[in-house]
Amino acid sequence: MRNFLKYDDTQVIKYDSIILAVIYTIGHILIAMACNRIITGATLDMAAADAFVEPIINGFWFYFLLVYIKTNIEKKINNNSINFISNAKLGIYLAILYTIGHIFIAMTCNRLLTGAPLNLAAIDALVEPIVNGFWFYLLFEVFNKYKSRTKAVSGKNNNNPLVSEFKDSKLAPVNNKKNID
Repeated sequence: MRNFLKYDDTQVIKYDSIILAVIYTIGHILIAMACNRIITGATLDMAAADAFVEPIINGFWFYFLLVYIKTNIEKKINNNSINFISNAKLGIYLAILYTIGHIFIAMTCNRLLTGAPLNLAAIDALVEPIVNGFWFYLLFEVFNKYKSRTKAVSGKNNNNPLVSEFKDSKLAPVNNKKNID
């Protein structure tokens, strides 16, 4: 049991990345709800439903695009059936196709779930991702400033702590970090 955990569990699960992702996701949902409520006038419960349902459907669209469409397009490119797209530029075409589909999915979900007029659903489908982009940028910059400040205070130059700096594990059933071979 002594050698059960020979690594620092923070190296396996990056706490800072998980925390950042959770904060971003919560903010994303709140922004989606607020945009929907402000732009379309939807009730709070319908705006919340749209903020949860639409990303799930977009996840399936993303999966379908990567698994089915990408595979078929690559086969046609390799068989020289398609001449205007190369494998090197396939990513940008898939990104454009994904974005167009994402906008239509967002408009459709908004229209069906909240009953918003199509023009307001379209505005929300365009404005909300832009606001979330700013949210991502703000969170990213604040987080990087926080990390650089904590590194400056602690005096660490790398992310790999010395064995003597390991703290008690909250995830490991047996804490043996201080006795690493």
